[in-house]
Amino acid sequence: MLNIRFYLPYLLSVTLLSLFLSGCSTQPNKNENQSFSTLTGLTPAQRIAKLKQLQHWGITGKIAFIEKASRNSATLHWQVDERATTQQLNLTTYLGINILQLKSTATDHSIQVDGKTYHGNNLQALIYSLTGFTLPTKALTFWLKGIPFQVTDKISNDKSTKLPRNLSSLYNGELWQINYADYQYINGYHLASKFSIKKDDLLIKISVNRWLINE
Repeated sequence: MLNIRFYLPYLLSVTLLSLFLSGCSTQPNKNENQSFSTLTGLTPAQRIAKLKQLQHWGITGKIAFIEKASRNSATLHWQVDERATTQQLNLTTYLGINILQLKSTATDHSIQVDGKTYHGNNLQALIYSLTGFTLPTKALTFWLKGIPFQVTDKISNDKSTKLPRNLSSLYNGELWQINYADYQYINGYHLASKFSIKKDDLLIKISVNRWLINE
């Protein structure tokens, strides 16, 4: 177990952070300008209500974990079905080497690492025990859509677009700050394509190349 935990950050570091930063630009959607004008008819509350109905989705892109002593990044493929409470998450190096493969249900989380499979009922703890990374997956399914995880969460919206720019969220008793930049207009939804997620000395950056919407 300990060997795995130290081996994974080494693999992730192969995907240099500079590649993440240089390759994280998202192609603008051709309907983006029109989408912003269309959005003026939605209040922030109406937008949140609409996004709560989006329960089968996925993203492809890049993820980076930045701390004082380490910087690691990987290619990200994540599929979530909130109705069935299932998800699949794959992390690979830029060379295509598989780092972590997750299959998750409501009662069991299965992670395959280095040819071995591990199970647990606490996904965040399982990921941390295998990789040393803190990934708040439960709250992240809310944050990625720009909706609050807790009723006490606070969202700051852009005055012109009415889209979220910042979100403060309490997760597992700890305060997280989520910043949103750049949006895509996909199947009637406005979804961010760049995220900065911060807690204490941990910074997680996610750049979405493509949102996958299944309805």
